[in-house]
Amino acid sequence: MHKSPFDNNEKVKFPVNYDLKIILIANGLHKENEAMIEQVFVKLGITFLNWRHKDSTKGNYTSYTVHIRIINEMVMKNLYAELHTIPGFKMAI
Repeated sequence: MHKSPFDNNEKVKFPVNYDLKIILIANGLHKENEAMIEQVFVKLGITFLNWRHKDSTKGNYTSYTVHIRIINEMVMKNLYAELHTIPGFKMAI
């Protein structure tokens, strides 16, 4: 498992690779949800690989985890702003 580059109060040194977890309200449409998230990555020029998804215990949410590479702080800020536009988005960590 990869350590998050955001664990400490240290300034992030770009480029950075990490596993991004995106939590959406569960709808059972895994391929469609992944496609919406991928569109954000493509739009911002973010490379990604190794998709995984898992439903929450009660089935209310689905988390999508993907390994990404962020090249600079502006791309990182734009990524989180764009993810907020995805239907059913709850959070990204």
